[in-house]
Amino acid sequence: MTHGWRHQAACRDHDPELWFSGKPYEQAAALAICRSCPVIGECRRFADEHNRINGYQLQGIWGGRRYGVK
Repeated sequence: MTHGWRHQAACRDHDPELWFSGKPYEQAAALAICRSCPVIGECRRFADEHNRINGYQLQGIWGGRRYGVK
């Protein structure tokens, strides 16, 4: 399955670890990038529809929301 929206995502050129960090300042930076994203809705919809990815519970920041991240 391909997700063309991912190629338009504002996060595509940033370190992926930013979206999976437990550090508040890194989460804030990731959320700020999300707010500027032209495909935030598609990303959020993907996360809402996939509670597991590769057998693991969805984690990180997707579509401007935290999933499994404190």
